[in-house]
Amino acid sequence: AMRCSASLAMPAMTSVSSMACRFATARSVQASSRGCLRVPVRAVSFVGNARRSASSCVTNAVFDSGAADAEVPLTEDELTLRDVTRKLMDCRRRKAAANAVDLLVSLGRANIEPDLFAATTCLGACVASGKIDLALKVFEEVFQKGVVKPDEVVFAELIRGHLAVDPPAWPRAISLLTRMRTEHGVTPTALSYNILLAKCADDNELERAEEIVDRMADEEIVPDGATADAVKKRRSIRSYAKKMLML
Repeated sequence: AMRCSASLAMPAMTSVSSMACRFATARSVQASSRGCLRVPVRAVSFVGNARRSASSCVTNAVFDSGAADAEVPLTEDELTLRDVTRKLMDCRRRKAAANAVDLLVSLGRANIEPDLFAATTCLGACVASGKIDLALKVFEEVFQKGVVKPDEVVFAELIRGHLAVDPPAWPRAISLLTRMRTEHGVTPTALSYNILLAKCADDNELERAEEIVDRMADEEIVPDGATADAVKKRRSIRSYAKKMLML
């Protein structure tokens, strides 16, 4: 089974390498087309909580064309994107990273750009599969190269991925708090910090948790309902967070 997993990872890494070029071609084709190829924004809307809890960065999504668009037929590209996105969600549930990457690449081959949800779900499938290197490659080709603009959930997935390795890659995880702001204009919120605090609680790292809580206080990060849940298993961490963040 391990040999099979490894053999799947290499083709996936190879195919993702040219992903940005394919999507650039897709963008060019769409821009020059006479038809209105309004890839995913209208056709595929996802109803869910934008601030996902620390336990799940990608929420259950609902496909909803919306009443206003009920009489407007979907284009072939929109239907394709919707179908691929459903399959990507299934890949994330099954932790099928290689399949998810193949699906995302297939959009480029069809001259269709992914939307934020599809790209994030692909990256999340890589993280769920424990393949942080592949997740980073997806991030580089899709988000870093400007095919899709990332939001905080994208970085939250990467933070989770860095903390899932053994030993946890704390410097890389922490650095994403700064990178998302300086490189992509994304302001971190409790969503990202809750993941870090939950890992501290899991590993009983009081000193690190205090540093993270201090940073939240310094940057005026407002805790949410999931913050208390993230630290509840460790009394010492919970007490410090309660004192500093007024939980």
